[in-house]
Amino acid sequence: MPPIKTDAAASDMTKARKSSTTVAMDYGLIHLAGGEKIHLYGTPGQERFDFMWDILVTGGIGLILLLDNTRSDPFQDMKFFLDAFDKFIGETGVAIGVTQMDISATPTIDDYHLQLKVLGITPPVFAVDARVKNDVSLLVQSLLFTLDPGLEEE
Repeated sequence: MPPIKTDAAASDMTKARKSSTTVAMDYGLIHLAGGEKIHLYGTPGQERFDFMWDILVTGGIGLILLLDNTRSDPFQDMKFFLDAFDKFIGETGVAIGVTQMDISATPTIDDYHLQLKVLGITPPVFAVDARVKNDVSLLVQSLLFTLDPGLEEE
């Protein structure tokens, strides 16, 4: 199913980096081979939308964190979100996708792994383009395998 998007023209400091931003909640649905469905909910990353975060993790099976590699300090962003979702991640799991690596090749995925090791966690981390279905599928699969390593690919 095509995702439902809630993008609007950026009107704050975000407009210096991109023309539009998520202003509510994006939604998508993935149908798995066995008939199961995975519901994906996307929320804005700006802290002013943090009231939505608790709502969206309720009943969730895990977190997919997307980080923008062109930001001035993506490691600070990563730590912020890992701290913000610490309890939820501890009860479920997390997979990390790093976007914009075609624009900024540093830090590298290895650098992210080193930073995560310092934080004491070892989630899967991939370079992704969030607009590409296979990249999103890779993140979802890696999260599912993290939650249940006994899963088999079909």
